[in-house]
Amino acid sequence: MNPAEAFAGMVFFASIALVVIGAGHYVTKLVRLKNERIKAPADVEMRLARLEVAIDDMAAELTRVTEGQQFVTKLLAERSVEAAHGRS
Repeated sequence: MNPAEAFAGMVFFASIALVVIGAGHYVTKLVRLKNERIKAPADVEMRLARLEVAIDDMAAELTRVTEGQQFVTKLLAERSVEAAHGRS
């Protein structure tokens, strides 16, 4: 084997090694990016927490309003029944 053929063989295997190393680096980078979770900034976390509390408060108020409407409806129904019996 002459030196030119030896050099060509080394260049060939070096280029294959560079391609394999590059592909491995690319695949490793993709796996890392896929496994990393993107974290929201702290101010967004605080705003979401406040929003959650506000929604819970609104749900409690809506429950109170609903119970009040049911109570008033019941009273009006009883009053109309009493009025109907009183007129007969």
